[in-house]
Amino acid sequence: MADLATDQPGSPVLIELCLLLRDFFGDLGLGARLGDLTDDDLYRHIAFAASLRHSGRDFTARPTPELDHIAVAVLRRLSTGSLGDTSLRSPQARYATDPTPRAIQVADGPASTTAPDKPVGALWTSSILPEGTSMWHWGETAEFGPDRPLFTVTFDPADLRVFPIDSAADYGQLVGRYPRSSDGRAQVCWTRAAEDLDAVHLTVSGLLTAQHVPVATPHGTATLTGWDAESTAWLHLPNAFETTPVTT
Repeated sequence: MADLATDQPGSPVLIELCLLLRDFFGDLGLGARLGDLTDDDLYRHIAFAASLRHSGRDFTARPTPELDHIAVAVLRRLSTGSLGDTSLRSPQARYATDPTPRAIQVADGPASTTAPDKPVGALWTSSILPEGTSMWHWGETAEFGPDRPLFTVTFDPADLRVFPIDSAADYGQLVGRYPRSSDGRAQVCWTRAAEDLDAVHLTVSGLLTAQHVPVATPHGTATLTGWDAESTAWLHLPNAFETTPVTT
């Protein structure tokens, strides 16, 4: 569970989720109400909270001691179900126009202060919720519409070199291991990361606690942006990476 100190800035995604849940459930008996939520319903709330960065509302990390008790309840609930599983599970979900995965050639993105810290050229997948929905489903609908078909991809997770981002500290560690800096902003040098790693996996907890949170590093301040869902950026494809269309 994340350490929630009232004098530390809270994650914007977690703040928005706490505000949403307080509006829906109120403070009284919130823990029990959270326990009644399915993992699918809880993640739907999380995805909506993450999407609010597009709404024009204040989406900065800031201290919110009045929400700490809700955040603690949320993270406790998160740890009890499949959403708390930080492993990279097979199968994964992938939206694509071509079922055949293209060759991956990872490059570094722009170094501007507004550019997301994402590997250019990576292949993206997301995990699958218990009811069969991709964790990227709501982002796909919002950004790409209904045109790209959904596939499942299977692989052998053994011996994969995966770096999980489960917290802001994890992201800071990734930046520190593969630093790239410009004008005081630190980012991941993805071309160097690709020399050692097959994939970087942003977990559900990482989405809640790391996205949009400034992290001080020896190379400047790093802020993870642009992922917006539980997801995996593949820097190399593993052996036996098999794609199957999802039929409805």
